[in-house]
Amino acid sequence: MTSTNNKRTAADAGLPEGDNAPCCWVCLEEGPDKTGAPLVRDCSCRGSSGFAHLSCIIKHAESEGRRVAMENAETGAALFAKAFEYCPNCKQQYQNEVIYKLTKAAVDFTDREYKDVTCGYLLCHTLSNRLTVIDPKNNADDKAEGEESCTKILSIIEDMKCNELLGLFWKETYVYFEATAYGAIGGFFMRLDTEESLTKAKQYVEKARDIFRETENEMPMLMAEKKIASIESKISGEENLCVDTLQKIYAYLQRTIGETDPQTIGAGADVAEALCLSFHAIEGERLLSKLVELSRRVHGMDHESTKRSMSYLQRMKERIVITQDGQPFIALRYENDGDKCIVKDPTIEDEKETRMSASGIIPYLGTPVVCKGLQQLTHLNGKIGDVRKVDLEEGKCQVHFQEAGLEHAKIKFNHLRVVFDLPPLDA
Repeated sequence: MTSTNNKRTAADAGLPEGDNAPCCWVCLEEGPDKTGAPLVRDCSCRGSSGFAHLSCIIKHAESEGRRVAMENAETGAALFAKAFEYCPNCKQQYQNEVIYKLTKAAVDFTDREYKDVTCGYLLCHTLSNRLTVIDPKNNADDKAEGEESCTKILSIIEDMKCNELLGLFWKETYVYFEATAYGAIGGFFMRLDTEESLTKAKQYVEKARDIFRETENEMPMLMAEKKIASIESKISGEENLCVDTLQKIYAYLQRTIGETDPQTIGAGADVAEALCLSFHAIEGERLLSKLVELSRRVHGMDHESTKRSMSYLQRMKERIVITQDGQPFIALRYENDGDKCIVKDPTIEDEKETRMSASGIIPYLGTPVVCKGLQQLTHLNGKIGDVRKVDLEEGKCQVHFQEAGLEHAKIKFNHLRVVFDLPPLDA
């Protein structure tokens, strides 16, 4: 489950009481409900809109769920679950405690009203969605609930396959729910993060991937491949950033649901982080800066999408340098016309700033740099790139330049300066 923040109620958000106070968009009443629970909001709504009592949201979602189940039959599982997970005002998914409680309400409602095996796909879908928001590693109750849900999902799938009528139409109608369920189960075991659970996780996600591949569902297949690569990295201890897969997922979401959707922004942030971890720092930072601006403009500062992107960007903007003996520092700025660099020890909290000779520090892997004072490769003076390799013995960094047509080059440490703020692309 994602962490909460401090602006989930009208009072916490600093909105007024009295005539201008927000009201529940379902019952139109102000203030707490009959149980004393306050108005809540955790979506992309702005101003005083979007607030509601959680109990009212659940009643509204149940009513909408009944309508969808009646009108759409087998094809309505996604819409059925969406009634509990998306704000009907801003059309964006709820977050944090709100989505945590709503997915539980969706499971309880489905289990209560749609017990027949012919409706098993509905419960399978709501249980699968619930698995994605619980925290089994850090919450014992979530772990127990998740294990029970996995068993129930597998039992539902088996019962549906054995049903004489449903079995006839399995591949045409229900196999997507089977694959989605395997993916959710794999994700649950992946988050448990033990050697045994990771092995289980891989098995279930591979099942999901194979079904998605066979049915030519591109996006779910890519997501499964990404998850498998992550699981394999955890098992082996060897990092696999799978940048190509992440980029394909991001491009697919841009085409299908738009670049401002929180899911797309999250996928873009994954790409940016992978780029930076593979030392393509400039490309990653530029992408993340764009995502932060998009999320702030569309979803607001308090949205989880914005906060996550801003947190990533803050980390990416840290410029790591090392000394000749390999000690790392965070470079903060230059002084004395670039002759001195102000640095801070990242291992000591509230460490005082230290002044060092700019020629005595070495830009570390992934750090954006600009060339300065080159006598031979004069065409590279003023050009910006990121460091891909550091050779202490040779006293040089291998720099890959952002400008098209420039070959990467080995540059002596004293001819490189850290770039703290990337200039616009057209600068």
